[in-house]
Amino acid sequence: MMYNDNMTETKKILGLALPAMAENFLQMLMSMVDSYLIAFLGISTLSGVSVAGNILSIYQALFIALGAAVSSVIAKYLGQGNQAEVAKQSSQALLLTTILSLFLGMLSLFGGNSMLALLGTETVVARIGGLYLAWVGGASLFLGLMTTLGSILRASGRTQVPMYVGLLSNALNLALSALFVFILQWGVAGVALGTVIARAVGALILWKLLPFKLPRLTKKWELDLFHIAFSAAGERLMMRAGDVVIVALIVSLGTAAVAGNSIGETLTQFNYMPGLGFATATVILVANARGAGDLLAVKSIIKRSFLLSLTFMLLISGILFSFGQSLTYLYTDHSDAVAASLIVLLASFVGTPATAGTLIYTAAWQGAGNARLPFYATTIGMWCIRIGVGYVLTQMLDFGVAGVWIATILDNIFRWFFLYFMFLKQFKVSLS
Repeated sequence: MMYNDNMTETKKILGLALPAMAENFLQMLMSMVDSYLIAFLGISTLSGVSVAGNILSIYQALFIALGAAVSSVIAKYLGQGNQAEVAKQSSQALLLTTILSLFLGMLSLFGGNSMLALLGTETVVARIGGLYLAWVGGASLFLGLMTTLGSILRASGRTQVPMYVGLLSNALNLALSALFVFILQWGVAGVALGTVIARAVGALILWKLLPFKLPRLTKKWELDLFHIAFSAAGERLMMRAGDVVIVALIVSLGTAAVAGNSIGETLTQFNYMPGLGFATATVILVANARGAGDLLAVKSIIKRSFLLSLTFMLLISGILFSFGQSLTYLYTDHSDAVAASLIVLLASFVGTPATAGTLIYTAAWQGAGNARLPFYATTIGMWCIRIGVGYVLTQMLDFGVAGVWIATILDNIFRWFFLYFMFLKQFKVSLS
């Protein structure tokens, strides 16, 4: 095992989750800083970058899915005490990350404007969003490497290293973006360039801090990583592609609705921070227990992770909802945009239990080596419930932004219950 036997399970979970939460916080802070700087450039600029950001979130989701697969596979082999396989799988993961990054970079550079046009954005909004997408999406390699390298280090027991590198990267992003926007007057391109440089520096540092030497790649590739990675990536792709459709529904409600929803989502990113951190811990610890053949540990890890995640998420979402109006006014005083932002904050708070359940049980299945069930659950939940119900509520019943978020809560409830009961059936154990 990766940890001493006398450590409690809660300490094991927190030992992985807290640094991951801090890292997630820093990633979200980088996005929040970008949004704050962009808000100074006007509501059309904010809307354009928001739409582009939803496409970039698909890229990030794919890298996160690959990172979860890397964590699962490496933790399993560490549980078996197979260090040689850990190094081999890490090398393969970095090559796969590079291939995916280059593909996404080319897509952003040569197909970015077409993707934005498909969403039906206004001409000026599409132009601004296309510029941001070309800069940040074109340099996807750095985001991909930061994500995969961080997963390797975290699963190998160096849980705090990605956090410290993330802190440095955020400080650099803030300094450079402020310089490019306020002093050099480079506008959206300046914000994007600051992000790209900060990620490039972070990726280089993480590469230098790998705790082992990467072996040369062989022609024989192990399929364990690919099976989990492709299923996890498919799950995230279904989720984020569906989000783009949801954005199209919001775009149809007007520029103020897009801006307000963007502000609300920027703020509520912090609600999900604990869930993402505990999901990271769940993947690693479940995979480690699976490698050691300890089913009882799997049961206990999932239960504790869910309760801890729910507690932290409720605390943060409650605080943000309580101060939601004041926080929104930091971005805009447009009345319709403020109203839309407050709807997002309320929905995020109310839907916290279902969100926590979805995150933890998706991670549990990935750690158990089966990412197919989360893929099925997400595909059904997103495309049948979130999009279907969202379309009816926004386009036919005139619920506005609230309709989108009602559908979101219903989707998360479905996926949580589906994954929970399938886990009970598969492992024939009570998780209560």
